[in-house]
Amino acid sequence: MSTDIVSELSSIGRELNELSYEIARLDRAAVYARGEYRKAYARKFLSTEGSVETRKQVATLDVEDQLLEAEIADQLVRAARERIRVLRDRLEIGRSLNAARRAEFAAEPVGQPA
Repeated sequence: MSTDIVSELSSIGRELNELSYEIARLDRAAVYARGEYRKAYARKFLSTEGSVETRKQVATLDVEDQLLEAEIADQLVRAARERIRVLRDRLEIGRSLNAARRAEFAAEPVGQPA
C-alpha cells in the first residue's frame, strides 16, 4: 500500500509540474487574446461614424468573436488553476495517508510473536 501511495504522489507531482508549464502557456494565450480583442474594438470604434453610443454598439457587435475567444482563453486558465487545486488536494490526502501508513507500520510489533 505504501508503495502505491508513493507512486501516486510521484504521479501527481509530475502532473503538477506539467500543469505549471501548461498554465503559463494558457495565461499567455489569454493575455494575447484579450489584447487582440481590445485592439479590434478600438479599431472598429475609431473607424465607425455616428454618435459615441452608435460607435460603441457597432464595435461591440463587430468584435464579438474576439471577445468570445478572450473569454474562452480566460476560462481555460481558470480550469487549469482548478485542476492544480484539485491535484494539490489529492497530494495532501496522499501525504496524510502515507503518514498514517508509516505510523501504523511503526506501531506493528517487529519480530515478536503475535
